[in-house]
Amino acid sequence: MKKVVFRLVLIVIITFTYGCSSDKNDVENELDVNDPSTLDIDEDVQELEEILTDTVVNQTKLFWLYLHHEEIPDATIETEAPRRDIIVMNALFHEYVQKFKAVNPDLKMLVYKDLTSTRSYAVENEVDDEYIPTGVGYQYANTNHPEWFLIDENDNRLEYTGYADHWQMDIGNIEYQQFWADQVGDELVANGWDGVLMDNAIYRLDTYHENVFPKNYETDAEFQFAYKSMLTTINSRLKTDNKIGIANITDTRLHPGVWEDYMQQLNGALDEWWLVFGNGNYLSDYPEGYIPQINEVVVNELEDKITLVQPHTSITDNQGFYYAFASYWLVNNGNTYFSEQEITDAYNDPSPWRDEYNWNFGKATSNYTQLENGLYQREFTRALVFVNPSDSGSIQVDLDTPYLNEVGEEVSSIVVNALSGTVLRKLSE
Repeated sequence: MKKVVFRLVLIVIITFTYGCSSDKNDVENELDVNDPSTLDIDEDVQELEEILTDTVVNQTKLFWLYLHHEEIPDATIETEAPRRDIIVMNALFHEYVQKFKAVNPDLKMLVYKDLTSTRSYAVENEVDDEYIPTGVGYQYANTNHPEWFLIDENDNRLEYTGYADHWQMDIGNIEYQQFWADQVGDELVANGWDGVLMDNAIYRLDTYHENVFPKNYETDAEFQFAYKSMLTTINSRLKTDNKIGIANITDTRLHPGVWEDYMQQLNGALDEWWLVFGNGNYLSDYPEGYIPQINEVVVNELEDKITLVQPHTSITDNQGFYYAFASYWLVNNGNTYFSEQEITDAYNDPSPWRDEYNWNFGKATSNYTQLENGLYQREFTRALVFVNPSDSGSIQVDLDTPYLNEVGEEVSSIVVNALSGTVLRKLSE
């Protein structure tokens, strides 16, 4: 009965719009009343019903990047599977795919693979481990394809500085690209993974070895072209098997255009250092700062692509958390996933659970806007978000109606300090 009423309301609205239009030709071009295919009633009914009844449940989506090798207790699976939307693990943990999905069938399970290196530590008795953190085994490449290794101008193989036994590969080599894609593609299918997180989709020649440059590439642009070629090869295989491809392309805010270029061949991206770089160390609003970084999410949301955002906050850093959390809600339209990470590369326990992750924001009524006072704002049917990314100055906001602040106090006026964010919830009706 409810849908019948909504259908009647919609028909009245459509008819009224048509009748009142100053240019009926414009309406006829958009809506052919004689062609039912132009009347997506079910979709319109759902949208109108959500608006009128505010039935939308819009909560924070979370991911967990787990790259350690300790067994995960069943109790942890029971707790974390319902809380997380995406989990990334090493290939060795493939048996956990079905364990987690048994608790939460909607969970996306991704395998970790480095795009750019092979690892000599993943070898025993001159045989590659069965499950490796890369697409190509070190022993296989060293024995059969030494030309796949990236070398410097003195013909030395390039090793990641600070990461022993990580040997950089020539991602522009077509044979390497195809072998990587086939190896990983076969593994995804065989072990039931939903997709792959590809680490180190880099874009500077001397990444991991400052001022030491690879022999066969002269410019960053040439290097980036090689990466786009590899991502194209991988994407072709992933599409065949209906698998997800996400890459770590952190800090591209400093290199305009790279994010958009790489995203053409990806289903999503990880920004490993998002807005908060540690307690008290927050990204402010300057030409290569706050807006370029959050707009990477906007780019992906427009294409219904995934973004994994990882602020380096801690449980004691409330300012950093709310700065990142409010910023997440400025741009999230349902394809963006959040995870706090306090210690660099400590991908072990899931990020701390917070009550804020249960808050229902309802339907977004607009995209984010900047107010005259400099604050960025976004409104939802059940919440209101403000962010002040300026590195100085506090801004007072007088609210049109009372809201609940983060600690549950009713407020009608707030102050948003520099490099801070706030999330206000509408009072229960």
